[in-house]
Amino acid sequence: MYALVNGEELLLGPISFNTRMINSELEDLELDYRVKTSDDVNVPISISEEVKIIFARNDIPEHDPRFEVVFQTSHEIQEKEVVFFYTKRDKLLDQIKDEYKKLVAPERRNKENTNINLTVNDVEIIVSTSRDNRLALASKALGNSGPYNFKFGDTWVEITKENLEYILAQIDTKVQEAFDWELSKLNEIEFCETKEAVYDVVIASPLDVLRSV
Repeated sequence: MYALVNGEELLLGPISFNTRMINSELEDLELDYRVKTSDDVNVPISISEEVKIIFARNDIPEHDPRFEVVFQTSHEIQEKEVVFFYTKRDKLLDQIKDEYKKLVAPERRNKENTNINLTVNDVEIIVSTSRDNRLALASKALGNSGPYNFKFGDTWVEITKENLEYILAQIDTKVQEAFDWELSKLNEIEFCETKEAVYDVVIASPLDVLRSV
């Protein structure tokens, strides 16, 4: 991380080596010097006697991000770096709940977009419950009554409009289970009376976590 200083004045930082931002500041200072992307290896850079690009370092106290939040309180401009000091404070219970609730919808989408095993006309098929597949099947169900050949994965099966309606009903049941699960988890989090209890609410099962690795 880097900082742009003008004497004891902090102009930019902490930032990545953003040439657009740095050069914009140099232009405002009416300096002719411009940095290039490759100049990051040359830091610290003395553009003038007062204007310099130096390193930036965050001095962040040890903290538990589940229960504590850190925020910048001050900075100190030194010869070759600017040190940004942070302090920490406890998160409120409602803040922890709000943050944890944000993890529920992505997991619901994982549960909503899966595969289900069905038997249609004595043939076992695997059907995706993804939104795109639901739309494709619903569109097909609006057509003629069939029968016609339809491919599910690598399996061909002769289906009718009634078969499609059955498949869509099974998909809807699976999808509704995912939304019911989401509401249940949101309520479970909301009813927690302690911060620790919030994190005890299981969102993803250990098996789901292993599958995502």
